[in-house]
Amino acid sequence: MRNRDVRLAWNIAAAVALLLLGPSILGIGGSILGSKFAALFFSEDQSEDSYYLSLSVTLMLENAELREMAAKSQLYRSMLQYTRMPDINALVGRVMYRSEGLIRGNMVIDRGSDHGVYPGAVCTTSKGLVGIITSVELTSSTVVPITSPAIHVSCVTASSGSLGILGSESNGRLFLEYVDGSADPEVGETVLTSRFGGVYPEGIVVGSIKSISEGEIGLDLSLEVSPAVDFERVNEVLILILEDPAE
Repeated sequence: MRNRDVRLAWNIAAAVALLLLGPSILGIGGSILGSKFAALFFSEDQSEDSYYLSLSVTLMLENAELREMAAKSQLYRSMLQYTRMPDINALVGRVMYRSEGLIRGNMVIDRGSDHGVYPGAVCTTSKGLVGIITSVELTSSTVVPITSPAIHVSCVTASSGSLGILGSESNGRLFLEYVDGSADPEVGETVLTSRFGGVYPEGIVVGSIKSISEGEIGLDLSLEVSPAVDFERVNEVLILILEDPAE
């Protein structure tokens, strides 16, 4: 009976101690658990992780920008393949708007006399000839495309060497007129600018022969030409700048 009384006394004492000290013990334990939880999510290590994550995102954005610049650089290098003459420099201009329509409307670009542009400068893309600059402001210029009836270009076919004058109808269709009837051009043949025009550098791609018919005179040929450039999608042009435009 004596051992039972001792155990009962200890149980009563433990119950009283837990009643008195339990809230404090739980508070201390909660504080410890809370600090561990906070350390897990807001420790210096976590701050370093956030820093490196932010840095990683920044680098990803910079890499995307560099890839875009590299793609544009590749395009411009492709465009520069047309500037074969040593006395020609090149300047890239962005089309800001069109005066009328996408096919034969004039293009206003964001380069002007402040950038070295002058009336008569020729414009191309990586595909081929676009047109010629007719008027220049300080920071903008007007490009008249070869699909405009006002533009005429001396051209030659790449394989047969047939010479003619490129012009267009009101709907923008291109024709190489006054081609010698004894020439032997073929459908699909590439049409290039010739050295006889005096305005356009030689060898710029204009398009390809779509069809062949007799001209109005009857002794010459008229060649319909598919343009190399998609004029509905021209957003940037390469302006060919002569080192000495007066020559």
